[in-house]
Amino acid sequence: MKFRDILRFILVSAQVGMLVLCFNGMVVAQHTPYLPDQSYNPLKVNVNFIIIQRQDGSGNFQDNPADLDFLHNMINVTNSVFANLTDKNEEYYPGQNLPFLSNAKVEIVPHIIFKKDETGWNNRNDKNFAGIPFLSGWYLDSMDRQIYTDESLPKAINLYFTSDGQLHEQMVVLGTTTDYHNLVFFKQHAASEVPAVNARHGMLSKYHTMRCHIANVWLKLWWKRKVLLEPDWTMEYEVGKSIAHELGHLMGLDHTPDNQLHALMRTRFGGFRDYMSTREIAKIHQTFGLYPSLWQFVDPGVTYGSQAADWVITNDEEWKWSRRLYANVTVKSGATLTITGEVLMPPNGSIKVDQGATLILDGAIVRRVNTSAVGSFEIPHEVAENSNNPPAPNRVLPSEQAGTVLLRGNAWIEAAILGPSGKD
Repeated sequence: MKFRDILRFILVSAQVGMLVLCFNGMVVAQHTPYLPDQSYNPLKVNVNFIIIQRQDGSGNFQDNPADLDFLHNMINVTNSVFANLTDKNEEYYPGQNLPFLSNAKVEIVPHIIFKKDETGWNNRNDKNFAGIPFLSGWYLDSMDRQIYTDESLPKAINLYFTSDGQLHEQMVVLGTTTDYHNLVFFKQHAASEVPAVNARHGMLSKYHTMRCHIANVWLKLWWKRKVLLEPDWTMEYEVGKSIAHELGHLMGLDHTPDNQLHALMRTRFGGFRDYMSTREIAKIHQTFGLYPSLWQFVDPGVTYGSQAADWVITNDEEWKWSRRLYANVTVKSGATLTITGEVLMPPNGSIKVDQGATLILDGAIVRRVNTSAVGSFEIPHEVAENSNNPPAPNRVLPSEQAGTVLLRGNAWIEAAILGPSGKD
């Protein structure tokens, strides 16, 4: 494929009067940044459900129909939490007239992975009693790095399922106790880290793992199955909603008050956990645009796929930080968009600069999310034909018929075809 087929600068006719950075397509629409509506496609987020077993394969979920059914049903509950929200806006935030979104437009794409590791399996080896996967020094750091750098495994948020080795020995192996609640070390504990830029240095840099520790789910399920003789579905709902809560933290959300019984992010365990505020939903989508540690887990081809999703710039804005976009951008007449970081566009996304608008790339990089390093780019140049007829889609019209684009410093636009003037 030619570079000009990957990305084209298009200056369309004077009647339309706008400049288009087109990644294999374009759509004109309106946009409210970060706040999805019902027309959006959900962000599909890859999540690894890592089941750590003993070296002999025991001590946790098994790769068998019964346990796999439980895990899949549990994951379905997690996705259902994000997709089927209850309206509690007025009850919890009276008088604020918040718009209600019944769907957070986030969907977990699960990958179940079984790992055998005698040390990692037993969460009593975690020296942090709370079981929180700190940014460095966590007892599963080595396994986490191995999984993250294994090209045969999907790049995904890593959820680790572990067991209390002592309780397993007493309750499952020896049968000397059935007292799960009094003896379990972490109980059914779950904890996650929160998003940060450049949280781990060195080889991982800003693209680092994100992980959550979920302790003793299988032990409690075993206890319910064998001792209490309860059906699996009670645990499926309990754990599925707990995972949604922890993923909420991992996607940037804080705890909410305990009196919000329906809130997903309420501090105490329990409650209905079937409500998210509009602000929380907007923050999740903002986080997946601003944090490389999270946007790397959304497949390159994922877009909002809605005309309502386009980001319309009507006033002067400056984008200092790198970001990933899941929709198109339009800079309206009279507005200036200045970009100083890196912008990752969808494969079929576009940035349009209307007549009378300005786009300034000050040392910035604009590229597709699924392309390689800047050093591999070529920037061919092409001069417009002086003709009264509409140009072919890959031709360039004189600048007075469209918006202005200025490239400063070492700014790059992937494989762009520029008009008569290119660098400022």
